[in-house]
Amino acid sequence: MTGATTEGVFDGKFKKNLFYQTLYQILATAFPLITTPYVSRVLGSHNIGTYTYVATIANYFVVFSMLGITNYGTKTIAGNKIDSNSLGKAYCGIRKMQCVITSIIFALYVCFVVVIIDENRILYIIESLWILNCYIDVNWFFFGLEQFELTVKRNLIIKLITLVGLFIFVRTKNDLLMYAFILVISTVLSNVYLMTQVKNNRFTKVDVSIKDSFSHFKPMMLLFVPILAMTFYHQMDKTMLGIFSTYEEVGYYGNSDKIINILLGIISGLGTVSLPAIVSLISKGKINEYRNIVEKSVELVMMGCSAIAFGMLSISKEFVPVFFGPGFDSCVNLISVLSFVIFFKGITTIIVNQVLIPNNKEKEYIIAVFIGAGINFFANIILIQLYGGIGAAIATIIAEAVVCIIEVVLIRKIIPFALYVRKNVMYVVFGLGMYLAVKIMSPILKFRIFVNLCLEIVIGGSFFLLCCMIYWKITKSPIYEIFSSKISRFHLNKN
Repeated sequence: MTGATTEGVFDGKFKKNLFYQTLYQILATAFPLITTPYVSRVLGSHNIGTYTYVATIANYFVVFSMLGITNYGTKTIAGNKIDSNSLGKAYCGIRKMQCVITSIIFALYVCFVVVIIDENRILYIIESLWILNCYIDVNWFFFGLEQFELTVKRNLIIKLITLVGLFIFVRTKNDLLMYAFILVISTVLSNVYLMTQVKNNRFTKVDVSIKDSFSHFKPMMLLFVPILAMTFYHQMDKTMLGIFSTYEEVGYYGNSDKIINILLGIISGLGTVSLPAIVSLISKGKINEYRNIVEKSVELVMMGCSAIAFGMLSISKEFVPVFFGPGFDSCVNLISVLSFVIFFKGITTIIVNQVLIPNNKEKEYIIAVFIGAGINFFANIILIQLYGGIGAAIATIIAEAVVCIIEVVLIRKIIPFALYVRKNVMYVVFGLGMYLAVKIMSPILKFRIFVNLCLEIVIGGSFFLLCCMIYWKITKSPIYEIFSSKISRFHLNKN
C-alpha cells in the first residue's frame, strides 16, 4: 500500500470507524450513569447484590460459550472479506462451531442450575438467556467487515428501549426479575436484528463439515486463554464476595466497581485510539517518534488518573448519597479505596495497548495477568473473610499493583516506561493537593448536599488545573501553549 493510499484510509474510513467507536464508548459510559442511580434506589443493595452475583456466575458460562469467537471471528472475517467464497466459508465454519459449543455450555449450565442451585433459581433461569444469546451473537462478523455504523446505531436504539423499559417496568423492590429480564431480552432482540442483516452482505454459503468447522478451534483457543484469564481476574472479587460474605456486600462492591470502571473508560480510550498510529510507526522503524507518543501518553494518563482518583477520594462522601441514594453508605469507603486502582489500571492500559500488543508481546501480557489472577484469588480468600468488601478492594489493589510492576519490568528493554512515570510524579502531588484543598474547604460549605458536591468539584478541579498550568509554564510544556492559544482565540472571538 502506498503512502497516499494509507493516508486516504486514515482520513476517510479510519476516521469514520473511529467516530463510531468513540460514540459507542460514550454510550457505554452514559447508560450506567443514567440507570444506576434509579435502579439502586428502586431495588436496594440486597437485590443489586443478588443480581450482580448471579450475573457474574452466568457470565463465566457466556465466556466459555463464545470461546474467543469475538476476537478470532473479527480477525478471520477481516482477512477473508475480499473473496465471496472465502468469506462464506469462514462465516459458516465459525457459526457452526459457535452453535455446537453454545449447545454444550448451555447443557452444562442447565445441569449446574438443576443440581447445585437452590436459591434464586428463577433468576438463574432468566440469566440462561445470556448463554442462548451466544447462538445468535454475530457482532464479530460486522466488526470484521468494519461495519461499525450498523452496530453502534443498533446499540443506541436498544439502549434507549432498555432505558424506557427499566423506567416503566422496574418500580419496586419486587421487580428484580423484571430488571434482569429487560437487560437480557434487549440484548437478545438486538442480536436477532443483527442476524437479519447478515444476508445484506453477499457471500457464498458453504456447507462446512463439523471437522472443517473445528479447524478454527486451535487458533481460537490462543485468543481465548487471555480472555479467560482476564474474566476470572476481573470477576473473581464479586464471586468470592458472594461466597464468603453477603449479597449486600456484593451490591455495595458492584456499584462501587461500576463507578471506577466508568471513570477508567475515560482513560482507556487513549490507548485504544492511539494503537493504529503506534503500529504504523513501529512498522516504519520510527522508534523515536513512537517513544515520544508513549511518553506523552504516560503524561496524559498520570494527569488524568491523578485528577480522577484523588477527585473521587475527595467527593466520595457527598457523591454516594447523591448518586446511589440512601442505603449505600458502605460505598463511600469502597470507592475511596478502589480509587487507587485507577492509577495502576491506567498505566497498564497504556502498557498493553501501546507497548505489549504493538510489539507482539502477548505472551508477556498473559503471564502478568495470570500472576495477577493468582494473587487476587489468594488475597481475596484471606481479606474478604477479614474485612468483607473492603478486603476485596484491597486485594484488587494489590493484584493490579503487582501486574503493573511486572509489565513495567517486562518491557524495560523496549521502552524506559518507569522513567516516564517518574518524570510525571508531580501530577500525583497536584492530586494530593487537590484532595487537601477540598477537605479544607468542605467543612465551610453549609449548603444542601448536591450543592456542596458541585462546589467541591469546582474547587478541586480549579485547584488541580491551576497547579497544572503553573507547572506547564515553568517546564515550557507544549500543553501550556495549546491552552494559551485556545484562551487567546476565545478572547479574540469574544471581542
